[in-house]
Amino acid sequence: MKHIKNKRAFATGIISTIVALICIGVIMVQGFQPRFVISLIILIAWSMVSYFTAFTQKGVAEQAAEYADERDRYIAQRSGHTALLISNYFLFGGCFVGLLLYGIFKNPVFLTVAVTLCGVLVMMFIVLICTNIWFEKHN
Repeated sequence: MKHIKNKRAFATGIISTIVALICIGVIMVQGFQPRFVISLIILIAWSMVSYFTAFTQKGVAEQAAEYADERDRYIAQRSGHTALLISNYFLFGGCFVGLLLYGIFKNPVFLTVAVTLCGVLVMMFIVLICTNIWFEKHN
């Protein structure tokens, strides 16, 4: 077996293969439906391309890491931190506006939007904590 050069493409290939197998199971249970067959064909093609890419080409992150110096890494780290901060502000603002509009109009759509944005904020916080713990242990 060849060495995996692009881990992200390999993971994409595995995920698309699993979804293709699920699609085959749905076709067996529900019978032949064109939408599932088309989805199956697209997923098989996507997984084949992903596996080919995983074993033949390096990922963009690996290529960029070879040529990056300390200043480039610092700029990437700062821009990622700033993007996360700005997206947190937008999500919190949208959540607050959704709650405010729900309080004014009593339309459940605004409550759904607010709860969804709040859920995204909580998920981003949990992911941030988990990645921070992982990087502290592995670096």
